[in-house]
Amino acid sequence: MDAEKQLLKDEPPLLERVAKPRHSVLHLALLWFAVILGARFISTSLPTFVHDRILSSTSSSTSSGVCVQYPAVKPPADAVLDANKEHIFSADYRNKSAVILSGLVQVRSESFDDLGVIGEDPRWDVFYTVEEYLKKTFPLVHDKLELEHVNTHGLVYTWRGSDSALKPAMLMAHQDTVPVPNETLDQWTYPPFEGKYDGTYVWGRGVSDYKNSLASTLEAITLLLEAGFQPRRTIVLSYGFDEECGGLEGALPISRHIQDVYGPDSVAFIMDEGGMGISKMGGAVFAMPSTAEKGYTDVHFELHTPGGHSSVPPPHTGIGILSEIVVSLEAISYEPSLSTTSPVFELLQCAATRGTLSDSLKANVLAGNGHSKKARKARHDAAVEYAKGGRSRRYVVSTSQAADVVRGGVKINAIPEYSEVVINHRVSIDSTLESVYSHIKDVVLPIAEKHGLTLNIFNETIRFEPDLAEDIPGGELKIYADRKTIKPAPISPTSAPQWALLSSTIQHVYADQYPQGLTVAPSIMTGNTDTKFMWNLTQHIYRFSPMDRSRSGGTHTVDERLFFDDHISGIYFYHELLRNADVADLP
Repeated sequence: MDAEKQLLKDEPPLLERVAKPRHSVLHLALLWFAVILGARFISTSLPTFVHDRILSSTSSSTSSGVCVQYPAVKPPADAVLDANKEHIFSADYRNKSAVILSGLVQVRSESFDDLGVIGEDPRWDVFYTVEEYLKKTFPLVHDKLELEHVNTHGLVYTWRGSDSALKPAMLMAHQDTVPVPNETLDQWTYPPFEGKYDGTYVWGRGVSDYKNSLASTLEAITLLLEAGFQPRRTIVLSYGFDEECGGLEGALPISRHIQDVYGPDSVAFIMDEGGMGISKMGGAVFAMPSTAEKGYTDVHFELHTPGGHSSVPPPHTGIGILSEIVVSLEAISYEPSLSTTSPVFELLQCAATRGTLSDSLKANVLAGNGHSKKARKARHDAAVEYAKGGRSRRYVVSTSQAADVVRGGVKINAIPEYSEVVINHRVSIDSTLESVYSHIKDVVLPIAEKHGLTLNIFNETIRFEPDLAEDIPGGELKIYADRKTIKPAPISPTSAPQWALLSSTIQHVYADQYPQGLTVAPSIMTGNTDTKFMWNLTQHIYRFSPMDRSRSGGTHTVDERLFFDDHISGIYFYHELLRNADVADLP
């Protein structure tokens, strides 16, 4: 977010929206002709056949072919469903919605890295309470939709569509939150599980990550049910319960369950949390759904060395040797890079054509299309310059490493016999897990040789002999990646009808808030969501939190709060996305 605030400054005024046409044959023909030529922002109710053609189109308005945009599209007119807009934004509904979200925050559903077996560890039992709250709060959903339990606490709701030939649409959220350390309780403006609504914000743990969308998706479904909406396309709601500690008990079994029911590549699109939301920067507004996530790997370094009394230590204890490894790894940063398929490169192209970049960065971005030597150099130079803008920029174009956990020694007068470091890596979408492991091996090998260690590194054993004459007692170093490892996510295409559907819906939903228009551009997630287990279901995975993150704050820390206007807009977004998806031609 901070990176793009620096990146995107004043841009030229966007094209004004086209005025609503009259529904004559001539006007409809002119409207469609304008869309083909690139009408930038159109907000109108369209006949179904025109609506489908727009959403299934893979091109739109740009003169250069860079930063393709799609027009705003309303769902087909329906007086009852259309009336929900005024209802959603009314004061009465706002207050009702605030009570719903506040009550959900009051359920303390923290997840922990050391959770035991479900049914044995009582800390899982809070998710029974979450389900009870959802059943009490959304009775119509539980009356009309099918609910399946996956691995006890995973909740999968299915709203059967009338056309079984259509691939289902899938919305995701998670029931759990990160914990609140007791040491921070006195730092909160309001107690973290009070769910305080002050008229502007709802405060509390999980209110923006991600109980807001757990509530807003169910609110949108309820509103559609109350209006008599009957989908053609099946709608699936997937709510995991351990996203904050990896998703192995929630999202992973849910993914397997959905594949068992529908098969692989069976879902039209998936919408989950993430992206960079909507941001107004320098007079321009950008909506930035994420189309990819960085890879993830925790690499463990476990070192066994001879012990002894600390009054006669060796030249280097196990802690010292691991420190040398950490310092050596940190001394070499991963190289920034941008490929032509990178969502960051596409975002930069949008910034270059619709925002303001430095002259050199803009020139390199615009020269970076293609695979010629000149284009590759331009992208490399753009990545390097962009990475110099700070950590928030650097780590969307390069792999990060962070030594986060260290253990060693049990007594001040005893040489440690066991020491451990765990280094977290978020792997660039333009890199691979194998390149990270190869780099680690290159750095560690000379250190292992220097200290006479037997090295077991990523299932390969390499022996270096200790030298007692030189006071090198040796030891055994094991280096491995744990089971949470995941490669960089496949990049969801922005040339597909699913992206056009999302873009057109965003343009429609936020037309009143941003009448000057907005630019929809892809971004990436530096972290990971539950979607990392859903690649088998569809290539169209979009991570988008319908909110301006600059207006909320405190995610994963003290004073988490959600600007409530954004929550209301989010309900309307899901309401309209599902309506548009129901008439869209999606393969």
